[in-house]
Amino acid sequence: MFSVKPPRDAPKDVWHKKAKDGAAHLMSHLTPLLMLNFGYSERWVKQHSNIGLGATLNAFTLKYDLYFRLFPNPKAGWPRETIVIARIGFKDTRKGHGRRLLTLITELASEIGYQHIAIESANDSSSAFGKRFGLQPMDDHGSNWIGSVGDVRRALG
Repeated sequence: MFSVKPPRDAPKDVWHKKAKDGAAHLMSHLTPLLMLNFGYSERWVKQHSNIGLGATLNAFTLKYDLYFRLFPNPKAGWPRETIVIARIGFKDTRKGHGRRLLTLITELASEIGYQHIAIESANDSSSAFGKRFGLQPMDDHGSNWIGSVGDVRRALG
């Protein structure tokens, strides 16, 4: 279906291909979830992907704002086999949207090949969210959080 996970020391272009393929696969599963939960038709589920320090995927409307980075370059400070949630925001909070999103992300982990889930530049709300679902702070500031896919699955129950 898409590229196999390369060795950690594989060249940058090999990891870029893996990241791009993973972002496309995530997008194909994220679109129906967003349409179902927020009532938009497919044409209003705005998503874009780019390659930089990893493949990025944005999904945004008036009701949500999501930004992911897959298989980031280690220079960014994350383990290579990580999906980074760089932005997570929902207009309506405490409705289960974040739980459903994390459930999807954990379900796709073995298909796409990431082993860690992270939240980047977390505010108080996203830090509490990360802690609730098994993530641990990566630094003394508590601005970056990370956990294994297994830890998040256990927290989801």
